[in-house]
Amino acid sequence: MIRLAVEALARRGETAQLTPQDSHYLRVVMRKKPGDAIEVLTRDGTVWLCRLMEAGRVRFDEPLAQNGAPRRRIMLFQALLKGDRFGEVVERGTEAGIVAFIPLVTARTIVRQVSGNKQTRWETIAKEASEQSRAFEVPRIGDLVTIDDIAVPEDHEGYVLDPRAPAQSAWLTSSTKPVALAVGPEGGFTPEEYHKLYAKGFQPISLGPRVYRAENAGAFAAVLFLQDVTPTFGQDC
Repeated sequence: MIRLAVEALARRGETAQLTPQDSHYLRVVMRKKPGDAIEVLTRDGTVWLCRLMEAGRVRFDEPLAQNGAPRRRIMLFQALLKGDRFGEVVERGTEAGIVAFIPLVTARTIVRQVSGNKQTRWETIAKEASEQSRAFEVPRIGDLVTIDDIAVPEDHEGYVLDPRAPAQSAWLTSSTKPVALAVGPEGGFTPEEYHKLYAKGFQPISLGPRVYRAENAGAFAAVLFLQDVTPTFGQDC
């Protein structure tokens, strides 16, 4: 069943107005008509069974059981990348289960500013990816920060991808604590930046012997954090 994400909160029997884009998608692309059922994810993370109405509105009929929500919440501090590759980070990361993306300026980032249009585009990508992947919330896109700005939030476990770290899977545990993950740009963090991150409580981890593109590494790590079975990267250290 089609799922849309809306900013509204809901109670049984209430209605809400869809955006023109969502209304067009349902009516023209998906050929939906009044009376058809869809799922709607509201701002508080509740998934509702809804009925389409006239004039681009939906009626909230009943909340649905929420099975399959991620066992850990992951926020990603991702260094800015060239072109629209940060948008790829948001799309793949949302599908993998990341719930917040914080763009990061580092010594080796080429792009060093975020325009309002780009921020809006990333928010749209997050919304569409959450709908496609049937996520339980639309990820938040945070403000641009620097290495000096970031810290491991209270009650989180902090990790930073470091190719120099031992290729081990001991960091993939049954813990359900939220995760703050830092991923560098093309070329990685500088030694000084790694030192600052370690001092802030980020622990070095490796994804094994393979080298991943910067736009893929965060999503791949998120999948490992969220799975139930711990993988083995060759011989554990």
